[in-house]
Amino acid sequence: MPTRLQLINKLMVQFNKDYEGMLKKYSHSQNIELTEHLLQQLKHIEEYQKTKKEDDWKKYSDAETALLKKYRSKLQDYANAQFYKYFDFGRVFAHKDILTNEQFNSMKSAVEQSLSSEEIEWFLEDCKRLLSNSQYFLYLYDTGEDQPPVTLDAPISMADETDKGITKARQLLAIYYFLKASLGIEGRDSSSISGIARFIHLLTGTKFTTVQNSDIYKKYLQMPNYKKDSQLITDLKFIRPYFVDLGLDSAVKMIDEEINRAINELPFGERKKYKND
Repeated sequence: MPTRLQLINKLMVQFNKDYEGMLKKYSHSQNIELTEHLLQQLKHIEEYQKTKKEDDWKKYSDAETALLKKYRSKLQDYANAQFYKYFDFGRVFAHKDILTNEQFNSMKSAVEQSLSSEEIEWFLEDCKRLLSNSQYFLYLYDTGEDQPPVTLDAPISMADETDKGITKARQLLAIYYFLKASLGIEGRDSSSISGIARFIHLLTGTKFTTVQNSDIYKKYLQMPNYKKDSQLITDLKFIRPYFVDLGLDSAVKMIDEEINRAINELPFGERKKYKND
């Protein structure tokens, strides 16, 4: 039986597969519209998860109906992706073939078969990040004329990235987990820390003089605990979806463990905010 982390990662991979498969069936301008529609639907689902109010669920339902009325028979390929099944959090593992029926039925309770509130939050955040990234490139390559869809396979360069949320500190944190997960390099224990610092200067385009004067070197020595409390948790949650997209499960596991450790070190009142959202 896969671990919970592996199940959530498989769910995210399947969502990405269904999304990209759906894009191939539509024009470029329709890809933009359908991507923005899905982003809005995720927000409706998030709100419903918080309130459980029928009116909030109706916002999701009404938006699906409005899209159907606009596209009519042209919506069949979108409908075939069955995105709505991702939001049946009690049965999504079975609905999306993440588990076989035998594996699903072997789970001891409905609670075990369902996504927890924390897993739902992470899954929805990962979906939003994926769709937002795709939306960025759809607009970036939009010439005003319909053209073959641009998917997340499009090459990404740091020079193209304009997301203000990608701070230098978050870049260093991502590089730290990438090197540790893929090469086993632990920055603080490595004798080649100066070499790592120079490599990071290359990746980030930051001017390099000497290691002693390198702010990157000083910050990297503190990774991953260069920040404390909620600020670190926010940064970890920000970089996590990128490793999910890569399929680098070992890095995702390390990040999740660090998030949980940081949450457990918070004062009890703040800790509840993360565990009971």
